Amino acid sequence: MATRWQLIPRTTPLCWLSLVAGVLLLVSSIITLTTAAARVPVLEVIVAVVAVFLIVCAVLGLAKPQLRNR
Repeated sequence: MATRWQLIPRTTPLCWLSLVAGVLLLVSSIITLTTAAARVPVLEVIVAVVAVFLIVCAVLGLAKPQLRNR
């Protein structure tokens, strides 16, 4: 039996929590990337991509409530 993944948070508070976590992760990785030396840490780039994904999923869940209940 295949399990469907739920990418959009199921409730409004979880959407807000995901949005805040995504913004904090993105700000943290941007600060780290701008203060780092010429070398770009790969982990920080991955964290930035995941943070943007969290923000997009949270905004979709807040903007379209019917997506949360799928």
